[in-house]
Amino acid sequence: MSDHPSRPIDEEVAAEIKRLHKRHPKLGRHGLLEALKQSAIYVDLDELERFMRANRIKAKRGWRPLRWLGAPSWLGGSADVAHANLNIPGGHDDDGN
Repeated sequence: MSDHPSRPIDEEVAAEIKRLHKRHPKLGRHGLLEALKQSAIYVDLDELERFMRANRIKAKRGWRPLRWLGAPSWLGGSADVAHANLNIPGGHDDDGN
C-alpha cells in the first residue's frame, strides 16, 4: 500500500496523462504511473489501465529488425535468403542473379 491516497482520474488528471503520453509515447502503464508520481499525482494502476484502454492510449513500440529466415552465414547459409523470401529488392531471383 502506498503512503499517498490515490485520486480519481478527473479532467485535470486525464489532461496530464494525455500530455505525458504525447510527450513520451513509449511509456506504458507502469511508466506513466511513475511519471504521474513524479508530478505528485497518485492514481490507482487498475484505474489508469481502464482509462488508457477507454481512451486507446498505448505505448508506441520501438523499432525491431526483421528476423532472418535462413541459416546464418557461419553455418553455410546465405544472408540473401531473407531478401529472396520477403521479395525485398536486392535479393536473388530464380536465376541466381
